[in-house]
Amino acid sequence: MQAIMIAVLLKARAEQYDAATTWIQEDLELVKGRASNYERNAYPYSSQCNATSAADGLAAGLLTDIGGTPKTDGPRYLGGTPFILNRIANYANSSDPFKLLKLDYTVTAQLGSGVNPPPIVTLSTEVIADAAIKCP
Repeated sequence: MQAIMIAVLLKARAEQYDAATTWIQEDLELVKGRASNYERNAYPYSSQCNATSAADGLAAGLLTDIGGTPKTDGPRYLGGTPFILNRIANYANSSDPFKLLKLDYTVTAQLGSGVNPPPIVTLSTEVIADAAIKCP
């Protein structure tokens, strides 16, 4: 009986993890869509290609285009428990602060005030605007 209860608990956690990962993927796809269209029609290339500071570069412009940082979404119920998605975007800590936007995602259970459970999913990635490829 105990093994069955543990199996049910692990299955529920796996379903929450899978749903949280899908939630992050949905937001990341929206960001990638914005990145593919950002400064797309600038001719011959974006003026942000010639930026002299990272705050004026393509990554900073893309950050503004996606709505800034941080972004909080939710709650979304996963397995009957409310969860919150957080996205922190930062170009200064990316591997190329002029062109790459670093994204850090976490999905955390929304519990009572003062309770900070560990996230069930975390993801870090970098996104580049397609316009950066046209830069000289």
